[in-house]
Amino acid sequence: MEEQQVTEEVVEATIEEAVLEEDRKDVAAIEHRAMALDDKAIDEDARTVRMSISSEYPVQRSFGMEVLEHSSDAIDLSFLNSGRAPLLLDHDPEKQVGIIESVELDGSARRLRATARFGKSQLASEALQDVADGIKQNISIGYSIGKLERKDKDTFVAKSWKPMEASLVSIPADQSTLVGVGRSCESSPEPVIKTDSKKVRIMSEQNFDIAAVEAEARKAAQRNAAQIVELGARHNKSDLAHKAISEGLSIEEFRGELLEVIGSKKALESQDAGMSKKEIKRFSIMRAVNALANPTDRRAQEAAAFEFECSRAAAEAYGRTAQGILLPAEVLRNWKRDLNSVDDSALFSDDFRGGDFIDVLRNSSSVMQAGARMLTGLSGDVKIPRKNAGAAASWISTEGGAAAESEMSVGSVSLQPRTLGAYTDASRQLLIQSSLDVEALIRDDLAQALAVAIDKAGLEGTGASGQPTGILNTSGVNTVANFAAANPTFAEVVGLETAVAEDNALLGSLSYIMPASMYGALKTVEKASNTAQFVVEPGGTMNGYRAIVSNQATSGNLYFGNFNDLLIGMFGGLDIVVDPYTNSTSGTIRIVALQSVDAAVRRAVSFAYGNDGV
Repeated sequence: MEEQQVTEEVVEATIEEAVLEEDRKDVAAIEHRAMALDDKAIDEDARTVRMSISSEYPVQRSFGMEVLEHSSDAIDLSFLNSGRAPLLLDHDPEKQVGIIESVELDGSARRLRATARFGKSQLASEALQDVADGIKQNISIGYSIGKLERKDKDTFVAKSWKPMEASLVSIPADQSTLVGVGRSCESSPEPVIKTDSKKVRIMSEQNFDIAAVEAEARKAAQRNAAQIVELGARHNKSDLAHKAISEGLSIEEFRGELLEVIGSKKALESQDAGMSKKEIKRFSIMRAVNALANPTDRRAQEAAAFEFECSRAAAEAYGRTAQGILLPAEVLRNWKRDLNSVDDSALFSDDFRGGDFIDVLRNSSSVMQAGARMLTGLSGDVKIPRKNAGAAASWISTEGGAAAESEMSVGSVSLQPRTLGAYTDASRQLLIQSSLDVEALIRDDLAQALAVAIDKAGLEGTGASGQPTGILNTSGVNTVANFAAANPTFAEVVGLETAVAEDNALLGSLSYIMPASMYGALKTVEKASNTAQFVVEPGGTMNGYRAIVSNQATSGNLYFGNFNDLLIGMFGGLDIVVDPYTNSTSGTIRIVALQSVDAAVRRAVSFAYGNDGV
């Protein structure tokens, strides 16, 4: 809206303010260095390994020797001590095998020591076993430098630096007994500055160009400030935008704060293509499929001209290019359906006995049905602010005494686009001759396949191989002792509620989620002997809370919590790609759907789970 747009003078002044603020900061660079897993103590039952992760050993960089000062004033351990710092394989963010549980500075040895806890995924279990067997012996850290001072002609000392992650690596570039350089056996990376999720080189191998660093910093600040101002003005939150710039927030962090203010049901970006209701009904995915499958057929291209025009408008709104055809947001909203195994009837005309059409049976929804919070209309990485711990009051023991220092700690929950794909095959004969409503059939098949996969990821996503991290694998989620038998007793069911209540998180959309086998068994298990009162209560509740039955939950797993604290973020639209070649000998056309999505837990203590120990 025009009345909500800020003037050019305000934008320029705001950007200038951000640039001046950026000039007062040191440029952060992401680096890696490796060392042997000496001094390791392994507790296979607790799945933890204690290790040394860094030292003051000098490392060769393109500008000279780099030394990380190991003092309490130099190292920022806030992220490593947050319980959220990842343990990776070879610095690959898609291969997280655990977390850094704790870290401490050994002042006498001038080393940083940490305790890492491995996850229970197959990849994590294999990594832990390799460490226990002595196969994986090297650890590498990723860190950013805030302040680098010259010690002598060839040596620079990091007076302010922040570890961001630790990784198991195969071969350190420097095979000395203390420290190696770089990631695995790669050459030492050039320092870089992160700007809008892109890495811009600021240093050559020959010299250290301070002027280039400052120029890149100013450009990054200008881009960041301009994006924040524009997004704030679009949602009539210019005051919030100016505050974010003055505090030095990134565009990702501002999106998260803005999302908290305007509410999760309202898109951060305007992604509608401007279609009317009549145009939405007119849009045909099958015309588009036919045109994509037959690029040399002039009639097919002309027939799908409207769909291609809508795709171009959607791509412009989303700010990205489609691999095939991009479905506008308005069309996608018309696709929405629940995730339960309920199929459309009358897919055929009466002559073809449509009511007898048999669809595949799918898992019913779990977290979606339980009330997971959907965030739609996202276009870039989002960091939603979160208070990890609040300040605490204390009594003053003597008159004139001072109150004990107590500060709240603040973190964030991140969402980033992760690609999910599904496909369905349609024969050429079906597309040409059948009276089946192919349009509805294809839509439903792809929509249900994607929805079930998203729902599963929200509940039990591993965080590896491109998956989001679901409730099961989120660090900090309450776990109770293994069930004494294959199915829990009533006391064990109540134990999950107790775990959440002890963390003051018993609020919101509270439900139990379990597989069908467990639900069936609990319908015959008494709460107490000879009471004829069963764990599954009349009306399908357990312990007074809704009981959701879904085979999305692994056999033996029982979940409880406030599922409104699970975020499902949808980025952009559905990208439809047509492949007429893979099965060309049979004349079958493959229709591939790609959707960018992510899941994250807002507060881990809002959930608890137990299992049968298997």
